[in-house]
Amino acid sequence: MNSTGHIPYRPPRLSPEETLAHGAAFFELLNRRRSVRFFSADPVAREAIEWAIRSASTSPSGAHRQPWRFVAVSDPAIKARIREDAEKEEKESYEHRMPEDWLKALAPFGTDWRKPYLETVPWVVVMFAEQ
Repeated sequence: MNSTGHIPYRPPRLSPEETLAHGAAFFELLNRRRSVRFFSADPVAREAIEWAIRSASTSPSGAHRQPWRFVAVSDPAIKARIREDAEKEEKESYEHRMPEDWLKALAPFGTDWRKPYLETVPWVVVMFAEQ
């Protein structure tokens, strides 16, 4: 480490064949993702949430400042307040901010400003940007 605390990034060098194999595998993984509109109320271990937050916290940022903080919420009263505030913003978006073509694209999915899952999921993870 040098005087700035910078840790050089030295990824392993891959052969062209390995690069293609890694690229294809990564694509296959990401291609299985889907938007989720239904959530389970099944319990999730706090440690699993902590690992997810640790993973998200590794995202690159300018000067490696990571100008964000995550808060994991399981308290039902706080989740209800989060839902109330989120629905207020979403309702405003659906009624005044979203262009008509966007609303048409969303229509087949039956989504709207209502977010009842924010109270039924075991955890809500909120990210706050730091100024």
